[in-house]
Amino acid sequence: MKICLSFLKNASPVKTKAIKPVALLTAFCVALSLSWQAQAETKRRHAYAINNVTVIDGNGGTPLKRQSVWVEDGVIKGLGKAGSLSLPDYVQVIDGRGKYLLPGFIDTNVHASIYGNARRKETVVKYGERNDELVLEFVQRQLKRGVTTVRDSYGSLMPLMQVRDDIEAGKAVGPRMLVAGNIIGWGGPFSLTFSLIKESDLTLFQQKWNDSIAQGVGEETMDMGPEELRKAINEYLDKGPNFLKYGGTSHFGYPSLIGFSPRTQKVIVEEAHKRGLVAETHATSPEALRMAVEAGIDLIQHPEILSRRYPQDLIDMIVEKDVICAMRSNTFTGDMWQKHLKRRNAALKALENAPAPVTSAEQRARNGRLGEFYEIERDNAIRLIKAGCRVTIATDNYQGKAPEFRKSPKSIDQEAGIGSLLAIEGLVELGMSEMEAIVAATKNGAIAARGLKQFGTVEVGKSADLLLLDANPLKDIRNIRKQSMVMAKGKVINTEKLPQQVIFYTGV
Repeated sequence: MKICLSFLKNASPVKTKAIKPVALLTAFCVALSLSWQAQAETKRRHAYAINNVTVIDGNGGTPLKRQSVWVEDGVIKGLGKAGSLSLPDYVQVIDGRGKYLLPGFIDTNVHASIYGNARRKETVVKYGERNDELVLEFVQRQLKRGVTTVRDSYGSLMPLMQVRDDIEAGKAVGPRMLVAGNIIGWGGPFSLTFSLIKESDLTLFQQKWNDSIAQGVGEETMDMGPEELRKAINEYLDKGPNFLKYGGTSHFGYPSLIGFSPRTQKVIVEEAHKRGLVAETHATSPEALRMAVEAGIDLIQHPEILSRRYPQDLIDMIVEKDVICAMRSNTFTGDMWQKHLKRRNAALKALENAPAPVTSAEQRARNGRLGEFYEIERDNAIRLIKAGCRVTIATDNYQGKAPEFRKSPKSIDQEAGIGSLLAIEGLVELGMSEMEAIVAATKNGAIAARGLKQFGTVEVGKSADLLLLDANPLKDIRNIRKQSMVMAKGKVINTEKLPQQVIFYTGV
């Protein structure tokens, strides 16, 4: 390049045809110069220095004040006191004065695809063939709120993997995605295990839809012996999910039906671990959950949702084995909890002079009016946190019905992205410090994804999944809503443009 510059500077115009090489060299040098400028511009677009910022790195230690964070090629290349880094000329400087830099948030349990249930039949009929578009719209809404990694723990495997792969290849804008597809042992959304629907009551469409969700690991797996199940699990893993989730029980809380024997649960866990993947469960009774923990699971989805309060020895076992507790703290804190208390007080008043329940069914109905299971859920969460369980957020954010089929607006606590922020705030209400809640939503989420070496904290060499806040979240956790920049894999995201295609998004 230096030779070309020298030549271009000293060369004089020549009109004779005998010196064509000079013209060729001139053209070559001009092209090389333009190429170099284009490369420099490309580097400038993807290289940043966030200066004079307070870093809350996700590890739980003291915040680092007046820091510079250098980002290039999608990773954090430098971190140190402001002015201490030797930065290239092409780096774009972002003023971080008065701002707070965190790792991007990680939601350990979302449902980005539509899959249907007994109350959402029309939606899958109308939109089932557009599931890939809906998945992308949903995960972009997660990214819009600073969630840079999502784990989708139940849904339509094929469109989920398609969008996951498109994002990874740079063909689409979105957060990092890890997907499970079907919950092993469940027969699809229009099944007995999911919605208490008898197979004889299904339409042909619903039967086919169940099969598309179950992907060969539905209710039939609960009848299998260890070796037959091992074969089915590996055939499913060959399709490409990032982790395995199985039904320790059926979907519902009552009756809580145990799905797999202890030895078949061990098969599921073993086959996941052989491939370096996480094995997790959905279990709604203490005994079913105990069996899953003993089988060696890595993570419990919504461990607070049990049919009764935790036995202390089960909590102790979860803590001792360091099983991750992925909580839906967005659903029983904040406004949701206040609404429950109002409903409960109204029910108590209405039942003051009511006759005592005569049957067990009447007692359950009374408990339902009083929100007894809701009370148990919150109490279980508080006890798990107090005992020192490793917690992360797992919102169950989901698509729900298509907007045109809704009689009333969808509850905000499980809207994409918003539910994730409410879950972090809810952890503080349940007893965590603000710092502990941030660690839960970043580092612990990365552990749940088996990705801590690559992301989840602000450290040199890790993916530049970053969130810049305008106010200190350690003073008020609600400041996580005051986001001035979202960065995913080193790229600044234009959150105002997300989602890029509106299908279900209503602007919430």
